[in-house]
Amino acid sequence: MLSSVKKIFAQAPQPSSLDQALTAYNREEYEQAISLFESLARDRTPKALYYLGTCYYWGLGTEKNQEKGLRLFIAAAEQGYYQAQMELGYIYRHGHGVDADSKTSLQWYDRARVTGQPDAIAEVARCYEYGDGIEQSIPRALELYSLAAEGGNAMAQFALGCFHTKGVDVDYDLATAFYWFKRAADQHYEEAYIHVAACYARGEGVESDLNRAIIWYAKAAEYGDPVAQNNMGYYYTTGTGVVKDEGKATFWYYHAARQGHAIAQYNLAERYRTGNSVGQDLAEAAFLYLEAAKQGDKDAQFRIAMCYKYGEGVEKDTKQFVYWIEKAARQGQRAALNEISTYKSPEIPPKSAVRDSSPLRAE
Repeated sequence: MLSSVKKIFAQAPQPSSLDQALTAYNREEYEQAISLFESLARDRTPKALYYLGTCYYWGLGTEKNQEKGLRLFIAAAEQGYYQAQMELGYIYRHGHGVDADSKTSLQWYDRARVTGQPDAIAEVARCYEYGDGIEQSIPRALELYSLAAEGGNAMAQFALGCFHTKGVDVDYDLATAFYWFKRAADQHYEEAYIHVAACYARGEGVESDLNRAIIWYAKAAEYGDPVAQNNMGYYYTTGTGVVKDEGKATFWYYHAARQGHAIAQYNLAERYRTGNSVGQDLAEAAFLYLEAAKQGDKDAQFRIAMCYKYGEGVEKDTKQFVYWIEKAARQGQRAALNEISTYKSPEIPPKSAVRDSSPLRAE
């Protein structure tokens, strides 16, 4: 009986040294993985060379040795190992441990492209789009992006969406743009979130659907997109598609304003001026108005002008008042046009209906 069990056990498939090494690597047991990879590397096993190179290059379980790691990556890449070729493309593109070299980066990406991997095809397409390491060719970029997108690469799908929204070397086609944006977003390509949201919000390329728009704006806001953050602030302020919540509105305005988003800076400044859901702080309001005004926001230009006129959060300053009120008026800001009527100033549009304040805004 015992001999039969031993025989069965002997016949059962045993994990290979490479499998054991990869298991240790995935468990972050790097020292054990390195020991196993070192043994396999002596036989020039490409996968072992690549993973051993990763440990040395990035200092996983051992002292970082980028020179040794690079040699191991090249040894694996020269045998046609796709991941090593992609790693070298990345390293030379970004200059990690080496001088950035777009031509060398492209050479490795192009060698990986031959394997037919969509990720490699997309990287080569990007090089052609921006002329990175090669002469720019939008037609060639589009050809490669299309191939990579059909293969499932999210970056390529996003790129095609952008091309179709601009009509650059392809038809201006919002339905096709939405199709590619949505495919990229469904793969968690975060840059696509805001585009899918905007398509649903505006009914561009797809039937308008505010609820779906807000779902995607929320995803984009969590990702850190300032436009989405400001829009979520607006929705929570007005109770549009969500339960009205002034605290959440302030939260999102704040995060968008921190990134320099002019409309969010204006919206947040209005809260500090009025004390809506925050303690009233005229100095903070004036600071935010000024930051937005510098970016050309006409409502913020009007508001900072009034701050200088009345000394709200800043010292009274007639020259600054005139400077900003004229800028706002030249953009047709209606409340500024009323203020401008008290003195003569060149190049000001005709006076129109007056409104003392401007509403909060989304995009």
